[in-house]
Amino acid sequence: MTELDLTNLSTVYYFALHLKRDGTFNENDPGISGLNSNNGKLLKEKVLQNGARWGVTIVNMSANSITRNINNPARQQTIIDNTIKLMKQEGFTALNIDLEYRGRPDDTRKKSFTTFIQKLTHAVHREIPGSTVSLDAFADSIKKPRILDMKSLGEILDHVIIMGYDFYPLASQVAGPVAPLTGKERYGYDVTTSVNDYLSKVPSQKLLLGVPFYGYDWPTKKDERGSAVISSTQGPKVSSYARSVETAQKNNSLVNFDDESKSVWFSYFDKQNHTWRQVWFENERSLGLKFDLVNRTNLGGIAIFALGEDSREAKPLWDEVKLKLKTR
Repeated sequence: MTELDLTNLSTVYYFALHLKRDGTFNENDPGISGLNSNNGKLLKEKVLQNGARWGVTIVNMSANSITRNINNPARQQTIIDNTIKLMKQEGFTALNIDLEYRGRPDDTRKKSFTTFIQKLTHAVHREIPGSTVSLDAFADSIKKPRILDMKSLGEILDHVIIMGYDFYPLASQVAGPVAPLTGKERYGYDVTTSVNDYLSKVPSQKLLLGVPFYGYDWPTKKDERGSAVISSTQGPKVSSYARSVETAQKNNSLVNFDDESKSVWFSYFDKQNHTWRQVWFENERSLGLKFDLVNRTNLGGIAIFALGEDSREAKPLWDEVKLKLKTR
């Protein structure tokens, strides 16, 4: 925590407080205790000292729970009241909404969601002067809108954050790029296509490209690119930039640049479990190319997920941020 480089950040979102299906925050959530811990207080102090905004992310990952909340105007109001109360209490001036709805909603649900976001955004702007409201959306949310009417949401919100990662998630059946910049022919979809899709619905300055400061490390059948993921005593795991670099060095693995996805990867042999493992992650070269896309398409900036994944060993990534992106 003390090693976080906050000098180039305009907003830091505390991640996260979880919404329950009755529209209240989960009081047993580690997010609540974390916020009130010494580390939480220290982080807030450090963020404000650096002249950045102190923000909060509210989360709900269950389509069923999201539906219950937005279908009921009273519950919508409960969320709005609780969010504003929390923001005032903790001094948050930025709200990030992370309601990840998977599934095929009907039009009524889609309209209810837009109405809810509109009411929440207006209430936050009204009650907390100078505040900002952003929404996280899947990379493919224009191709598969699900619950999101992105054109309307783009008019309501201050920012839309494109979650430009997890193209190959932790549970993937094959190892592959977490955030392929290009290569949709091989990888099905890519960050460049996603950004262009979003630009057809949302003004460029309102869009922030979410980039991963992490990678994944999978047990694989072979050592070749894109090998099948196999079952192993040590399953797939998240691998921070520092850990990825260290693993490659320790195993004398060559870090390959995959020209199709503009991502980096390497394989190594896990002697303990007698299996190959493959790591895909982001380094200064792969991130730099994503920042070039941000500049070329005139986006509002980037969003990094997640700051806790990096530390001072991630200096090369931060140097690339400073080099390519002008801090506004």
